[in-house]
Amino acid sequence: MHSTRRLCLAVSIALAAVGSGALPLPWSGNTGVAFAQEAGAVAGRVTDGAGRGVGGVRVEVLGGRASALTGADGGYRLDGVGQDAQVLSFQGAGQVPATRRLEPGSGLRRLDVVLAVDGEAQRLDQIVVRGQYESRRRAVNDKRAADAIADVVSADSMGRYPDQNVAESLQRVPGVSITRDQGEGRFVTIRGLDSALNSVTVNGQAIGTPEDAVRSATLDVIPSDSTERITVVKAPTPDMPGDSIGGSINIESASGFDREGRSLRGRVEAGYNELSGNTNPKASFNYSDQFDGTLGIAFGASFQDREYESDNVEAEYDYPFGDADEGGPLIAQQIQQRKYMVDRERFGTNLNIDLRPDADNAYYVRMLYSDFTDAETRQSSVYNFDGGELLGSDGERYTIGGIDADEFGRRIRWRTKEQDTFAVTTGGENRFDASAIDYRIGYTQTHERVLDEIEARFEYDADPLAVELDQSAGIPTFELIDPAGADYLDNDAYVLDRFIPSPTVVDDRELSAAFNVDFDAAGITWKTGLLGRWRDRKADSSEMELRDVPDLSLGEWTTGARDYRFGDLGDGIDSAAMLAWLRANRGEVGEREQDAVENLLLSRGEDYTASEDIAAGYFMGTFEFDALRVIAGVRAERTDFDTTGVAIETEEVDGDPALVSIGARSASNSYTSVLPGLHLRYDGANDWVLRGAYTETISRPGFGDASPRLAVNREDEEVEAGNPDLDPYESQNLDVSVERYIGNSGIVSLGLFHKSIDGYIVETTTRDDPQFPGFDVTRAVNGREATVKGLEFNAQQQLDVLPGAWAGLLYGVSATFLDATFDAGINGRDEDFDLPRASDRVYSAYLGYENFGLSARLAAQYRSEYLEEVGDAPIFDVYVAPHTQLDFTLNYAVDRNWELYFEASNLLDEPLELYQGERANTLQYEVYERTYTAGVRINL
Repeated sequence: MHSTRRLCLAVSIALAAVGSGALPLPWSGNTGVAFAQEAGAVAGRVTDGAGRGVGGVRVEVLGGRASALTGADGGYRLDGVGQDAQVLSFQGAGQVPATRRLEPGSGLRRLDVVLAVDGEAQRLDQIVVRGQYESRRRAVNDKRAADAIADVVSADSMGRYPDQNVAESLQRVPGVSITRDQGEGRFVTIRGLDSALNSVTVNGQAIGTPEDAVRSATLDVIPSDSTERITVVKAPTPDMPGDSIGGSINIESASGFDREGRSLRGRVEAGYNELSGNTNPKASFNYSDQFDGTLGIAFGASFQDREYESDNVEAEYDYPFGDADEGGPLIAQQIQQRKYMVDRERFGTNLNIDLRPDADNAYYVRMLYSDFTDAETRQSSVYNFDGGELLGSDGERYTIGGIDADEFGRRIRWRTKEQDTFAVTTGGENRFDASAIDYRIGYTQTHERVLDEIEARFEYDADPLAVELDQSAGIPTFELIDPAGADYLDNDAYVLDRFIPSPTVVDDRELSAAFNVDFDAAGITWKTGLLGRWRDRKADSSEMELRDVPDLSLGEWTTGARDYRFGDLGDGIDSAAMLAWLRANRGEVGEREQDAVENLLLSRGEDYTASEDIAAGYFMGTFEFDALRVIAGVRAERTDFDTTGVAIETEEVDGDPALVSIGARSASNSYTSVLPGLHLRYDGANDWVLRGAYTETISRPGFGDASPRLAVNREDEEVEAGNPDLDPYESQNLDVSVERYIGNSGIVSLGLFHKSIDGYIVETTTRDDPQFPGFDVTRAVNGREATVKGLEFNAQQQLDVLPGAWAGLLYGVSATFLDATFDAGINGRDEDFDLPRASDRVYSAYLGYENFGLSARLAAQYRSEYLEEVGDAPIFDVYVAPHTQLDFTLNYAVDRNWELYFEASNLLDEPLELYQGERANTLQYEVYERTYTAGVRINL
């Protein structure tokens, strides 16, 4: 790996030397540019009958050597075609091959081409079934045309699945899996790597995250209906962001030039969730038009209101009645039963304005806004056993007595989380005879507002209790064996203990500017550019515990019992009654004097500010050797990070930490990353494409991880702490892939990849922190090295070789196999670990049919278990269990403009499951049940 790096650096340095001396910039009058100008050039756009750009079309000069592939928008440019008349050929999958005459002329000439759908594609399309075939063909063409190793998801494809947001639209890309929140996709994992190792852009502009601590972009806030195309780059070229060890995700909204003339698309649907019994509306529309062929406008909006429920049980495990070395049992210390009632609203809108006065100049403004509101009520019952005495055990059942009644509690929490994302980018592109410049300036802001979060906690009022704890079935359960607790499910038996308000505000803003130049000289295309990013972030959490409260029975807020999958949740609790009581009696609730110091830490401990300035530049060259394209270059990124948070001093009092002082702490970190890259693509062997890449990438620590912050949970004896001493991840990457393109829209590909990551950041939990004796302290640390090796397979095809109606069958399968280990460098843990959040197997498959106006697809995704958190010992490591998702869609095209559809998601009622050490120790188990949707689409 190191010798490869030295070779790539040498190539990059040589390119830089050539570019700075023998190949000056094109407007300096050098002979290389004169050669390119004399050779002549042609540019244009290849579209289909609907006016959409066709990517992956090979454009060649008959009898000459000049050739190129069209980009995703159908655009192409050929240099060195001469000034005489020429004949150009155009060949693309699913299109009728065509030749066109290029008239003689000097300078840059324009030649636009419309390719007809070929006979086989017409046969497949003749009965008004365009969706799956068309989206698959476009995605395959875009993949073939890409210089980088990448996959593309089009808007047509996104509309063919029961996806709630952009994250879920990506789960079917080879090598991609998602993590979920309340059953919905939120974060995207590429090749098994943590989502924090991805870069996410909207129309080329980096976006932040509204979450208070992480760097991972939350893709559940962006509706899938607001996007036209999503590109996942797994091996970036030097002109792409360098902070993408996992990969780079670019979300594009629609342009007025994506379709011919005026276009209107929309849909209206209703969804039903089995667990909640609620029916949920969703609607969207997208409009685009062109004026005089020079002005394009695209506008879209979407809205969804989704009410649903989830049932949850959680547990915590420890060795309370014997040391692990002495063979003491690992038993549940706490069981929590939780019921979530959630109402999520999404609103998204986008506006794109494109001005193309001629073939050489283009200007644009792109805007995207999304608003995500999550109103959540959580009712929970909390049962603590760690203060009791173990009376007996058979290895799976434990009798525990002497439990104080106030260790049993009931809670009700209400909060409304509002997250919004706004991104605006304006820029342009200008082409000259043998050169071009492009430029943009962009601004993004993301906000999170949780201003009304409040939790009321009640304690059981009874004599000491005894229970029999049963851990034989994975999810722990218990039964009371003391008649004193016979009424523990009744709200009247609980009295108010405290209110906990937890308002949170997060602001993330970024301004960026980029300038790029590409030019042709001596038959080589050179590109160089600069990028500046200036990001500011602020997180303010003001949690307090208000324990000066009146003697109030929970019975006053009782409502009907709620359905619950994991036993008896007891009486229901009315959150509206809680809020009404609090508004009417706010003067009766306050802070106890003895809690003032602890509340000071709660209200200030998680606050931080951070600024991150990034200056980047790159230089790269593209070399054409017939069907072989070589891209080599180097990118440099300078990062300056400054943060301010809290510093505290504690002392041990009666075995517990006591706060002595709290103040401000500032920290900073600066580093320069030099990132060479070398890409090879061979496309000339009868629909075989070979690719290889060596790249170096980085990923920066999360803002919360790298800031001096503390989140203290005294009741659960847990602390989450920041670590300003974190360094960035640094990765050296090798990629090789073989792609075979079949027929109009089929592909079989096999890829191998290897990543060597220094300083891999992992969360560790210890009980030996001298500042917090007896507490579980979790903080992020740099491990020594991680190694990721993997294989990626993908195949998809329409079985159009079959006779008659069988030709409508189609299938797709993909699989990623991962071997990912790292040395955490943790005291007492000398072994190699599985890489956190890296599943060693990810599978995806679909079986579909398109014919007679019907379009159906059954899709499945699977990911294996992965390590979530590293503990002091293997038995304290936390894992997320395997997950299998099965979805079904059925569409019927009434005619070319109207379509009816039905969708069913989570058909297997798959839960979210976490466990500690081994599968028998269930930490969290949450279910959501199935969701069904029916609707109508219009396409005019």
